[in-house]
Amino acid sequence: MAKADVLARVRADLAAGHTHMAVQRLRTLLAALPDDIEIRELLTSIYRQTGNPVEAGRWGFLTDVVRDAELAAFAKANPDPWQRLRLLHFQGDTVHLSEGAAQRLVQLADEAERSGPPTAWSGSYRAPSRKRGVVLPCLFTLLVLGVALFFASVGAIKVLGWITE
Repeated sequence: MAKADVLARVRADLAAGHTHMAVQRLRTLLAALPDDIEIRELLTSIYRQTGNPVEAGRWGFLTDVVRDAELAAFAKANPDPWQRLRLLHFQGDTVHLSEGAAQRLVQLADEAERSGPPTAWSGSYRAPSRKRGVVLPCLFTLLVLGVALFFASVGAIKVLGWITE
């Protein structure tokens, strides 16, 4: 789908008050066009309207519409400069950015370099297992065994009744 079509749908979503759907469409479009500043500006304005300064700072970082409070919120939520660089999802050249945005990006890259190499992820490669309750399965097992024992007893009594007749 062309960018113009997606933006038209986003505007229709926003007119209907469906900000979540509008954000999903824009984030999907931004995945295809990661260097598009217009999409970033629109995302920034939506996050600003919905009261999310961290995401407004994230997506507005490379634009001229970002506010200092939003940049501060983004930095506070993501103190590691390498993490902030990754979260920007910017692959382009700074020549397409405004002078202020390019300067912010260069400063962030310098901050990341000064902080040393990015920390290696040391977590497990598997998703954490959900702990299942121990009490409930035991109670269920006891219930099933009790019912089975009841029917076995009734059956045994019937069989003994037939034999003794």
